Amino acid sequence: MTPDTDHHISVVPVEGGWQVHSPFDDTPLMFLSGAKAEEKAKALAERLAAAGRDAQVLIHDRTSALIGTWRYFACEAP
Repeated sequence: MTPDTDHHISVVPVEGGWQVHSPFDDTPLMFLSGAKAEEKAKALAERLAAAGRDAQVLIHDRTSALIGTWRYFACEAP
């Protein structure tokens, strides 16, 4: 797959905490802790990779600047 086909999971700041936006649901997940939001985003990306889909986690800081990315590559079928 090319980078354009990655499923993006983003951690973004919002008033009162952090949101995780993912292709799993139209409703973002809400967290009080940025660390917990990042942990959940990475877990979702691992699930996508295990299901055979490339994923990318995008982490933003409190100013909404992109500060980190992680790529998860699809697992090959046995």
